[in-house]
Amino acid sequence: MIHMSSDIRLTDELERQLMREAIEEQNRFKPGRALKNLFVKLGSTHKAPASSTGHKNAGSAV
Repeated sequence: MIHMSSDIRLTDELERQLMREAIEEQNRFKPGRALKNLFVKLGSTHKAPASSTGHKNAGSAV
């Protein structure tokens, strides 16, 4: 973000252009970020339990 001092004034046209560009950037689809968010969500919902080793009753062989 650009921080401007209080004595800088924007023309109405420049302000409209900057706002339009900011809104377009906000609404632009970003596939890389979308995939990352998808994998983060999938990873957080499909965690295996810590005690799940697949060796149930390994000590009691009959």
